[in-house]
Amino acid sequence: MASATSSISVVTTGTSVRNKKKTYYKTEVTRLADGSLKRETFRTDAQGNNTVKIQEVNTNKDGKITSNTTTSNITTQEKTSLKNPNSSLRRSILQQTNQAGKKVEKNEAESRGGGLTSIGKKNVEVVGGNSGNDAQEEPGKLDTSQPANIPATKQTARKKFDDNITYPLGLGNSKQDVIMFTMLEYQPRNLSTSKGMFGFSERDSGRKGIGSVILPVPGGIQDTNAVQWGSSNMNALEILAGIMALKGIKGDWKGMAKAGSDAMGTATGSGKGDAKTAISTLMAGAATGTGQQILQRTAGAIVNPNMELLFQGPQLRPFTFNFKLSPRSKKEAENVIRIIRFFKQGMSPIKSDSNLFLKSPHTFKIQYKLRGSAGEDHPYIGKIKECGLQSCAVQYTPEGSYATYHDGTMASYQIMLTFSELEPIFNNDYKDDNDQSLGF
Repeated sequence: MASATSSISVVTTGTSVRNKKKTYYKTEVTRLADGSLKRETFRTDAQGNNTVKIQEVNTNKDGKITSNTTTSNITTQEKTSLKNPNSSLRRSILQQTNQAGKKVEKNEAESRGGGLTSIGKKNVEVVGGNSGNDAQEEPGKLDTSQPANIPATKQTARKKFDDNITYPLGLGNSKQDVIMFTMLEYQPRNLSTSKGMFGFSERDSGRKGIGSVILPVPGGIQDTNAVQWGSSNMNALEILAGIMALKGIKGDWKGMAKAGSDAMGTATGSGKGDAKTAISTLMAGAATGTGQQILQRTAGAIVNPNMELLFQGPQLRPFTFNFKLSPRSKKEAENVIRIIRFFKQGMSPIKSDSNLFLKSPHTFKIQYKLRGSAGEDHPYIGKIKECGLQSCAVQYTPEGSYATYHDGTMASYQIMLTFSELEPIFNNDYKDDNDQSLGF
């Protein structure tokens, strides 16, 4: 274990002569035996005495912040300054941490024959409140360069992505079950009346993918099959109208006339009992626009609405997946970036060459694979039809603090994907396999 303390820094607050105030700080950095770092920042007097700790930050050996706490001695102004990466206090702490970190490096070199590793140097940056990009850069120096202009050259829609992008890297060599996302070029459906069938043509479910991603099966996977039902009413007059319409469509004009004649006879006197009352009052209500009011007022009753719960249509199933991607090597970091790009670019609409239309984004086939990507579809988890990706949310600081590797890659990412199937699930979609698989 080695530790070192920085020199004293002064932070001036206030803008006028009356409210200007100078406060002094120093920072101590300690490298523990397991490679983790601890940074403690103290408020002091001008000579570095009368120290009062205001903040302590700890990282593990991989440069991830494990704790970031302030003490009860911290002031409101200091709390506000610590939240602002461009404040004088934050810049001062970063400079002090790098200064103390170099002393630790020197002490390590003298006592053990070697200084801090590149990860150790990065950790010094992180524990100081910076991103950890490059410990050799001038502390506190901001990049003031202007963003590069985007060239005006015409960009074509991307139709090919990498196959089998895997996270983590060793997943392909394991026997772990996986989830596989295969991107497909969107295929519209055409109107079809062939073989006496009316509807739309089927999409080619076996068409070749244009890229794929393989990830571990996340926790919380589920599906919900749902259909829409609703109550429906049909009174006696509506039933009569329906009978007459059906007979007319079938060309049974005599039957249509007889149904109407029978109804008129029932209403005008030849009918008996409830049937006569119902038909006559409904006809009267239809003629006067009063509905069932006549029957309600004169008999204190309503015509039986024949209420029934009827099927109204299927519903599309939504699917949500959450993945935390924390790269452990440069190659794995490259794969993480490719995975995020795969989903973000794949779900984006495509401008037509004329710019008059927007074409549908690419779609996705989602498969749970039993015992590795080369295995079969998992028979005991519900299958998923072709999906559209409706949203892709990326959290760049899922651990609650900003931290990057030496090249600027974030130490961790979290992606939240929301899909919806393009078509509903039908009874006919379940194959006859004696219930040996879950199906959809």
